Amino acid sequence: MRLAFDSPYVDRVYDERLLAAAQRVLDGDDSANAVSALEGVLLDDYPGDERFEELAEALALYAPGMGSPYIGRTEVRDMIRRALDALNGED
Repeated sequence: MRLAFDSPYVDRVYDERLLAAAQRVLDGDDSANAVSALEGVLLDDYPGDERFEELAEALALYAPGMGSPYIGRTEVRDMIRRALDALNGED
């Protein structure tokens, strides 16, 4: 999934930060640093936003290979895609 900055997702200035951080993880950077950066964008720019509640929780539990109750690579990418769909009002 490749996100375009001219997509309907981008309707606010700080959406670009969200898309850039999300795209980094979707492109395969599954490092704790990349996931933490995305979590930081959510906490800074979307505090209390219900659309990202589930994603924020998943990012806090991100620990690939650790098993339950932690979240792995595939799950976090799926949750990012769902959250971006919610941002676009597709949910």
